Amino acid sequence: MARDPQAVSRQLCGFLRAEILAAGIAFDDATPLSQLGVDSLSIVELLLFIERRFGVGVPESRLTHANLQSVSALARCVCDVASGGAPEAESP
Repeated sequence: MARDPQAVSRQLCGFLRAEILAAGIAFDDATPLSQLGVDSLSIVELLLFIERRFGVGVPESRLTHANLQSVSALARCVCDVASGGAPEAESP
């Protein structure tokens, strides 16, 4: 189960390096995903990885700009969903 945001973040960074980003792109878990060129297809791949690796389905209501800002933000979201955290309110 995904409970440790730092551990989840490390695994998400590893997945991005191995499967999505071009070789040699330097980033850390605080780098904005948009700065890395992560697009909607890449987000879908990340979400599928999260489901396979952690057994957590991130609800569409949680796919907010804030939660998709960086790997660390997404990792915190995954851990919150895994622990049964309340859904975030939708933005206007």
